[in-house]
Amino acid sequence: MKNMTKEKAEQIYRRVAVRHQTSVDNVKKQIKLTMIAGMCSQDPEIQKRWNEIPHDGDVPTPEELLIFLSDKAKKGL
Repeated sequence: MKNMTKEKAEQIYRRVAVRHQTSVDNVKKQIKLTMIAGMCSQDPEIQKRWNEIPHDGDVPTPEELLIFLSDKAKKGL
């Protein structure tokens, strides 16, 4: 499997959107809402895991999360 890139992440969003008959923006919105719910956890272990995700801004983007998870899956972690 090739390394996940932001471009590949966008392709995945398009496929999910088509499969669920919705827009790419809606797919990203739903992922962001789910991420926000997870990041609001008060559990220190969960916060530690969120902080492990490399990100450029204050919080990870859906693309950064997808890249991170893809790399972990590829490594079998």
